[in-house]
Amino acid sequence: MKQSTAGFIRDLVINFLAIFLGIIITFAVQARIDRSLDKKDIRAALELVRNELAANVEDIETMSGFIREERRSAEYLLAHKDDLSRCPADSVNYHGGVLFADASISVSDDALEMLKSSSLFQKIGDSRLSMKIVRAYDSCNSTAASLNGHVTARNGYFAQFVNTQNAGRIAPDGRISVKELLRTDYGLYAIRQTAALALPENYVDLGDVEEALSAIDNYLRKGRRLEKNR
Repeated sequence: MKQSTAGFIRDLVINFLAIFLGIIITFAVQARIDRSLDKKDIRAALELVRNELAANVEDIETMSGFIREERRSAEYLLAHKDDLSRCPADSVNYHGGVLFADASISVSDDALEMLKSSSLFQKIGDSRLSMKIVRAYDSCNSTAASLNGHVTARNGYFAQFVNTQNAGRIAPDGRISVKELLRTDYGLYAIRQTAALALPENYVDLGDVEEALSAIDNYLRKGRRLEKNR
């Protein structure tokens, strides 16, 4: 039986609508899959950022501990400058070693750079969290610079103490002699200046880092709750 024109048009419209709806549904499903994958990638990236920031905090605390120990060593030598020969040799060597130790710190921002170079940073959807992360890394970098500046200042005092005229006596084996150091006015000055350098408590402030870590934890917990409720 020959199909009428109206029936042909109706079937054409129905087929078109079926194809169109199929495409819409396919795109909707794919978009949902893409969003789900993006969320997983964002969580994975934020976990890397969190781990990196936490590692930076540990390194900063370790370096801060060294500087505190440096202060204690300087104070110990100053307190015993007149009776150093009666002090245990191990103690003198230890405190002298701390004063002349080569120490430095560098913090990592690889996870941040990876996040920024991808499109995930824009997909976090939380501008306040993004800003907290950036500020946390800035804080880590500025704190590391301050800690390294402390060591640079300390090294400057002792570098001026040794010169071509006294190097053979002051540092016969390439290391400064604590006893010789304490026998000179400038040596005492260098130790006093080292003891007077600001402690980390006066310039190390990890508040921005702690705030970022807390915000990341909240973001990750919220994501896990949403996943469980689906």
